[in-house]
Amino acid sequence: MNAWLDRIMARRARKLTERLRPWISAGTRVADVGSGTGHNAMAWRLELGVAVDEFDVADLHWVGGGPIIFDGLRLPAAESDYHVVTVLFALHFSPHPSDLLQEIRRIAADRVIVIQSTYRGRWGQMWLNIRGFLWGPVAWTVARLAGAVQGNPISLVSQRLYSRDDLRQLFQNAGLTIRHWEPEEWWGFRISRDLIVLDANRLTPTSHSSSQPAMKSIG
Repeated sequence: MNAWLDRIMARRARKLTERLRPWISAGTRVADVGSGTGHNAMAWRLELGVAVDEFDVADLHWVGGGPIIFDGLRLPAAESDYHVVTVLFALHFSPHPSDLLQEIRRIAADRVIVIQSTYRGRWGQMWLNIRGFLWGPVAWTVARLAGAVQGNPISLVSQRLYSRDDLRQLFQNAGLTIRHWEPEEWWGFRISRDLIVLDANRLTPTSHSSSQPAMKSIG
């Protein structure tokens, strides 16, 4: 089962890497906050040619050397220490997302890249709750039974769900400016996996179009 789970996570990491490819250049120094199993960071090192430091509140890694552990608020890194900071499907786990984003902004020299599931309406909220349960506690239990990870599953329990308006307000509160917003819509479910590229410099102007995502189907 370990090999099967590893293939699933590696395939997911490759898909995410293709979404990030236009925004992360070779030679870039990246901090991956909420690094999870380590599959994403490994794919970026191999396929994008970047240096990646992984950060997480618990050691959930399956591959690689594992993360630098932090308390969920204060990242052990210097100001502007990384060209790019990534936060992939991790904001909903944080009990203090605004404080975390401000800390992420502090260590980012150029941009912050967020991929986060969003919902629209009660139908979308219901499906996102189901999806979060399957990819959180259920996925953790399966991985633990397979011997892939150890520890407490509480780290994979969502603290809240986000609409796009919620995220816009969160980014504004953290002093992050939206550069690009790219949905990946799950048609019929009213949920989306949105990629948002944010400028760490609050002086960068925001265009109206950049904060209004155009729909894109996952097929």
